[in-house]
Amino acid sequence: MGSFRFRRSIKLGPGVRLNVGKTGVGISAGVRGARRTFHSSGRETASVGIPGTGLSYVETKSASKASASEPTAAPALTGKPGLFAPKHEKEFYKALQAYAKGDTEEARTLFESASAKDESGRVLADDLLAGIVSATTGKLDEAIPYLETVVASEVELPDELITKYLGSGGIAVSVTDRVKVAVEWSSLAAALTLVECYQAQGRTEEAIGVLQQLADAEPSPVLLLSLCDLYAETGAWDEIVDAAAGVANEDDVTLEIRLLQARALREQKLDEAALAAYKDALRSKKRDPELLKEARYQRGRLLLERRKTAHAMRDLQAVYADDPHYRDVAKLVRNGGGK
Repeated sequence: MGSFRFRRSIKLGPGVRLNVGKTGVGISAGVRGARRTFHSSGRETASVGIPGTGLSYVETKSASKASASEPTAAPALTGKPGLFAPKHEKEFYKALQAYAKGDTEEARTLFESASAKDESGRVLADDLLAGIVSATTGKLDEAIPYLETVVASEVELPDELITKYLGSGGIAVSVTDRVKVAVEWSSLAAALTLVECYQAQGRTEEAIGVLQQLADAEPSPVLLLSLCDLYAETGAWDEIVDAAAGVANEDDVTLEIRLLQARALREQKLDEAALAAYKDALRSKKRDPELLKEARYQRGRLLLERRKTAHAMRDLQAVYADDPHYRDVAKLVRNGGGK
């Protein structure tokens, strides 16, 4: 990890450029700090503002990573092509109508047709939507070339078709099993959907290449969580420890980062540091109950490994009382921590 640097640079928005290379894409260059608004309970939403990118909010309710990017809402059409509008524009409009009605297969076919009719490559909206809709229907091999076309293009989004026909709205992209982020129709939407596609195809290092450079440029908790989640998939424990250094438990997103950090510390045999991370993870009850349960269970298991049985059983019995079917907690409690 740490070597994902590419030569070609493409502008995503003010202060943000997307870099494309032979093995994937990445995002680099500095932008101003993210605006972070955390709900006092740590639930529902936390906002992340990356100027010019359209990254608008984070949802920390249960969200399956098995599901691809999806619209945040059915697109509301704000215009209609004129009699002499170009063929690709009319085809794009028909695709949007199908999309708004929920006919994703027809929409996908029409977006691809619109892209093919746009021989001059004047707009990107058709490629963006063709890629996103293909991803939502599980056709990743078809989605990736369209998404890579968007992120490699010198055309900036929103283009004239998005401005004329969509105006606002966007997609919800899964970051982890429990977190989704809403992104406006933009090159960033293409980039984050591309991360999903790369990941689903086992191209994890390419997905990391995108997120690593974006997180380096703009250290928002959401992007950091997504990056650490991918690091965990590859067993890059040292990268998690380095990336999560200094993160405190402030909401569900940062709590999940702390849990990944604690896991990484355990893998590195740094048990005292892992226990400190678990302590921070459990210091507030105003968090997702499932995340708190996982934190308490993992701390109990670690204390057992360190032969601190009395302390371990306090954690494990608390988990058992809350959910007797959670993992192997019933067996551990009944055996008094013995194996």
